[in-house]
Amino acid sequence: MRRLTRGARLVATAWLVTLLAGPAWADALAGKLAAYVGTALDVVELGTGRRFVRPTLVGVVTRSEAVTGLRIRPEGQSAVTTLSLSAIAKIVAGRETVHEAETTGKAFAKLRGRRASEAYDRQLEESLARMQANGIAPWPRLSAEEHAAEVRALEAFVADLRRRFPRLQVSETHEFLVASDIPAAQLAPFVADLDTMHDFLCTLYGIPTGEPLWKGKCLVVAFLDEADYAALEEGVLKSGMQGTHGICHQGSDGRVVMACHRGTDPAAFAHMLVHETSHGFNHRWMSPQRLPNWLNEGIAEWVGTRVVKNCDQVPRKEARAIAFMRSQGTLGPGFFTAANIQPVQYGMASGMVRMLISRDARKFAELVRGIKEGTPVEEALQKTFGGSLDDLVKAYGATVGVPHLSRAAE
Repeated sequence: MRRLTRGARLVATAWLVTLLAGPAWADALAGKLAAYVGTALDVVELGTGRRFVRPTLVGVVTRSEAVTGLRIRPEGQSAVTTLSLSAIAKIVAGRETVHEAETTGKAFAKLRGRRASEAYDRQLEESLARMQANGIAPWPRLSAEEHAAEVRALEAFVADLRRRFPRLQVSETHEFLVASDIPAAQLAPFVADLDTMHDFLCTLYGIPTGEPLWKGKCLVVAFLDEADYAALEEGVLKSGMQGTHGICHQGSDGRVVMACHRGTDPAAFAHMLVHETSHGFNHRWMSPQRLPNWLNEGIAEWVGTRVVKNCDQVPRKEARAIAFMRSQGTLGPGFFTAANIQPVQYGMASGMVRMLISRDARKFAELVRGIKEGTPVEEALQKTFGGSLDDLVKAYGATVGVPHLSRAAE
């Protein structure tokens, strides 16, 4: 007798559970999914644990008016994939779970997707308990209707902006709403970098891709001309731009709006987009608790180099930082305490973050999570990497050829 492979056994188990559940829910699912044909679903998760994030729903396969499968085009691919509904554990569309396979029975509970989902839910519960103990209020988990309402509010805000800046054209991805007067063909690769940054940080922090993070979406307003950017910042957003290339506005209500202008260097523009929106991502992860500036900027610089590989800004900043440290023997004043680190310290921040992630990316994610839960920075560092801030400085100094590096006197 031929033995089934492990993958085949998993699919067969899911099929059996689905069959036992009966077709009534499948009839209702056909109606729910009809509205999404031709658009991107949030997530299609298989019982094996594989996740299709932001696939386009090409069509629904039905039999006797009940859904029996999906035809999807995975993001970034041209070929269409057909999935049997019996192999699907979960479908999320419009931030709403429109289908979740029956979860009763020990067999289905053993599926990898189910185990991964339950592990993530346990992690969230444990984080919530620690936040409560530390007096930190988490960001509210929004319903599908609340997400949709926030997107409509952002669209209304953009409509008002277009009255003042009529050349703005609106486009969107699954996670970002983009208003820009940059020609669409020029803008497209920069927008793709935004989604890449989003997924990159999800992977780093252990967030299942496709899980909602933003309040609705992250709004990006990108101008060709610096003058229009200045007018937006000073006249609408009421902040001083002070010669900046872009600013990520992180509201206390959870809304994130990033504004910028293109400038003359495409690679620098791409890096700035990723850098600034990563600040918004860190703002929205778990709680409003702020990361220390050196860590926030270090993460932004690091992820910028990973997404925008043709930009040499960060290596040049790190070279300037090393020259400074060798001449001074210190990080300079206020590196760990300043609300905004100095320009020469950006290279130090990115170098430290890169060193920590290369040593243990999982522990780095735990470090950031601990801070967002309200744990003091030095305590979180001790719990994850087993050392103090002074130990971090010493280890970093050793990697850049400054063995006696120290903090400057505050």
